[in-house]
Amino acid sequence: MSQPITSKLSRRGALASVLAATCAALPAVATAATGKDAALLALYRKFCRVNAQIQAIDDAPEYEFGSYEERQREARTNDLCRQEGQIVRKMAEIPACSPSGLKVKAAVLQTLLPGILRDCYIGEDSAEMHLVMSLLGDLTGGAQI
Repeated sequence: MSQPITSKLSRRGALASVLAATCAALPAVATAATGKDAALLALYRKFCRVNAQIQAIDDAPEYEFGSYEERQREARTNDLCRQEGQIVRKMAEIPACSPSGLKVKAAVLQTLLPGILRDCYIGEDSAEMHLVMSLLGDLTGGAQI
């Protein structure tokens, strides 16, 4: 069994405070969500659970590169990131019908985008970009200018 290595900075460590603040605000959003926004809220709860699991993995000490434990950890992270992407894509498909729904979408973007912009290229077909475009459409009422 490999020993954990503690020298790597978490790629999502900077997002921990945003996630905590976002999920802490959930009860205020939950009381006003109705109709389709209730579906957004349910997806947001799933997002918070999955994102917290990813955060916990990222914050845990790392194992030796190539070890069985590290491969298992990487597989679990990949599965959780896939789940997170599916949740975000589903959220993008649901129009926000109230300020609560808009807040839910914005909270997810506040959680994800800083790390993505820092670490990755965002393609126009990414789940996050679909959510950005969905939120913008919600804000403009789908108006084409």
